[in-house]
Amino acid sequence: MNIIKFELLKLRNKSRGWLGPILVFILIMVAFPLTVEISNKDLDQSFFAVLWIAVLLVMMLATEDIFLEDFNDGSLEQFAISDISFPYIISVKIFIYWLLIGVPISIIGSLFCLGFTNSGNLAINIFPILLITSYIFINVFSFGNALSLTKGSVLGTLVTLPLLLPLLIVLGKAVISINLNLNYLGFVALLLGVLSIIIFLIPLIISYIIRAHLE
Repeated sequence: MNIIKFELLKLRNKSRGWLGPILVFILIMVAFPLTVEISNKDLDQSFFAVLWIAVLLVMMLATEDIFLEDFNDGSLEQFAISDISFPYIISVKIFIYWLLIGVPISIIGSLFCLGFTNSGNLAINIFPILLITSYIFINVFSFGNALSLTKGSVLGTLVTLPLLLPLLIVLGKAVISINLNLNYLGFVALLLGVLSIIIFLIPLIISYIIRAHLE
């Protein structure tokens, strides 16, 4: 519990780390209708493509230095030799980032969905998908940033972005199912299955990568 409070307070006090990505997300969503014709009948459909890309970019931005500060000040080394499980510490850090960034973005994204589509049902259905997707994104990008911890964030982006392309396809199919009033819960279950694997596997892999950087 102490490590959770520590990470929560540390990120909360670093407003640039969590407020910046949220403001960038809002800016993208506000700028979107300004770049298309208001009379465009497909505006509500193109909105979802912009939504998923915006979430992906913001999660990539949010995790750019998720481990770098702790690596530079020696905190990661202390965590690695502490009695607390290192993968658990990594998973807590990722969860705190998702809690302060992913959850607000999911709420804001659902509100924008309501504004663009005028469908409360669609906005409600999109909300859990946004929650799951943002958590998957932040885990995968954290993995990428662990890989490029001492080499800059470009390498991590190049490695992790291709891994997320199949997920974008699933998100597109889920939106189509919701719009056609089909059963979209299968896609939600698929996303949850992917997330359940990632939240256990990614912190474990990241812990080994960071230990390699520390040695």
